[in-house]
Amino acid sequence: MIFDYATAIEQVAKLLTLYSKLTIKEADLTMIRLSGSIVVNRSAFNYTLHKEYPIDIFIPIGSEDLPTVIETANMIDAEYPHRYRDGSLCLETETAIRMRFFDGFNLATWMDEFVEPFFFSYEYYKRFGVFPFGERPHGLGGILHTYQELLHVDNPGTAITLLRYVADEEYRGHQPCLCGSGQKLRKCHGKFLFPLMTNLKKKSIAVSDLHYLRKEISSLEQSKRNIAKTK
Repeated sequence: MIFDYATAIEQVAKLLTLYSKLTIKEADLTMIRLSGSIVVNRSAFNYTLHKEYPIDIFIPIGSEDLPTVIETANMIDAEYPHRYRDGSLCLETETAIRMRFFDGFNLATWMDEFVEPFFFSYEYYKRFGVFPFGERPHGLGGILHTYQELLHVDNPGTAITLLRYVADEEYRGHQPCLCGSGQKLRKCHGKFLFPLMTNLKKKSIAVSDLHYLRKEISSLEQSKRNIAKTK
């Protein structure tokens, strides 16, 4: 689980000292809900944002689910691709967030590195028509894109090949790299694979994602075969 009740309450107390306009609205042994607003004051790429956003934050207790944020005043356009219909915000892929906090979740860091940048990115996109930090697709594509970045590969197929190695093999730095470069693994992608293979928590995330990817890819391939049969 990401949070037990005591740890969540401790981190929430610290968070409320940083965001004084947030308060605890509900708290029980399954969920803590914070409500209020945050002021985002950030500058990057010659653009400065200083704006207040009303939000609710839901922190699951005794669960593997990540915290979620809902923007409560419809300040984010409903057609914005990273705002879901229920108002919740797509901050990043779960893979990216879980890898960031593989050794323990920190609410204050999550706010600083994921929640506030979401609002900055939204306002920047509205003004300039581009995403300042880049954009990931949702679902299957987003997970693949995350691993392409983590493993430093351009091709999603290569990312899956490397993930299979993480899940199914033992690290052997002297073998040829699976990317096809002709170099030994340790001199090529080994430096990106090694942390995933030797850290049990990171490996667990990667293996879980690979199972999901295999299932989704199999489902897509079956759908294509079914469509082909009807033609």
